[in-house]
Amino acid sequence: MKSNRKRKVNTILGRKSGRCPYCSSPVTLRSADGIYRDNSTGTKLYVCSQYPECDAYVRVIPGTSTPVGSMANGELRALRRDAHRQFDLLHQTGLMSKGEAYVWLAGMLQAPMSQAHIGYLGAYYCKQVIDESSKMLKIRRQNQARWPGLQQRQAVGGGVYAVK
Repeated sequence: MKSNRKRKVNTILGRKSGRCPYCSSPVTLRSADGIYRDNSTGTKLYVCSQYPECDAYVRVIPGTSTPVGSMANGELRALRRDAHRQFDLLHQTGLMSKGEAYVWLAGMLQAPMSQAHIGYLGAYYCKQVIDESSKMLKIRRQNQARWPGLQQRQAVGGGVYAVK
């Protein structure tokens, strides 16, 4: 008799198999020792079995086997860091709240909020986030220079903003 229960499919890294998207080698869950300079927190990663020749990996949520994004090689990890730096400035400068920034990101990506995370982006969309965030921040700086008395929001913690 056939069971009505669905078999759990291995969805490591958003794929149906635990294979590296760069070289198709198996991916293993392991300690970040030897990859991170300081792994005093015991971080775990999904790492390509061909590491370091193929330097693709992704960090997991502490205490789980759930990846925080998708596998990335060094080039993509650098782009994601840059994209996150620019994106974070949108809310750190008070241009918008953190929630508003993620709504903006979802709109820009034309993706649901559940998928609006830089850890899932490829190189093309990372570059888009960098470019669009930079444009918005540049316009903000120009407006501040043009109208120095213009009120602006400043984060004061816990998603609360004060007007300067």
